[in-house]
Amino acid sequence: MEKHGLSRRMSALTTVLGLGIALPFATGVTPAQAQPIFGVDKSHAGNFARGGQGLYNITLTNSGDEGAGAELTDNLPAGLTVASLGGDITPGCEVINGDTTVHCIFPFTTGAPLTLAVTVNIADNAPCSVTNTVTVTETGDGNASASDSDPTTITGGDCNGGDGGNGGSILPINLNGVIPMFNNITTNNNINSPHASNNSRQVFGLNAP
Repeated sequence: MEKHGLSRRMSALTTVLGLGIALPFATGVTPAQAQPIFGVDKSHAGNFARGGQGLYNITLTNSGDEGAGAELTDNLPAGLTVASLGGDITPGCEVINGDTTVHCIFPFTTGAPLTLAVTVNIADNAPCSVTNTVTVTETGDGNASASDSDPTTITGGDCNGGDGGNGGSILPINLNGVIPMFNNITTNNNINSPHASNNSRQVFGLNAP
């Protein structure tokens, strides 16, 4: 009896030890879940000029291992409105809110980047500096998202570097107080020299503003 009892206890111990070795491997492995990973880059070239047009380029990437539906929103800053759209996702886009917002819904697969080109009109009174932000988020229950902001300098008018900048003309100048001042200086120079002659010639050439 003792021999059979010992055999049963050894068998049970072997089972426990086997489970102790096997369970960490069984419970420590979590299978990777496929998911999208969004990225977005927004850029432009040079400065924008008041009264003209500018171009923003948006590049979208999905570096994950699964595709997803995506929603893009580009709210233009004050002084800018949408003139036209171009690029890969244009068929899924619309311009809303008085031509100030680009809204797109499109399938976002993995692989090659997608593009969107946004040509904008710049108002004559647009701010001298604006920042344009674009956001792309996963539709449905997913939580993939990305955003990027692009600061932009606008020239022209009273903006630095424009026609009304610091390099403009300082005319017109009011000389009503300047000419009498020169007359007084010329007259007073003879106080200490009573017999000296006094020749005062003042020539001013003014261009009408």
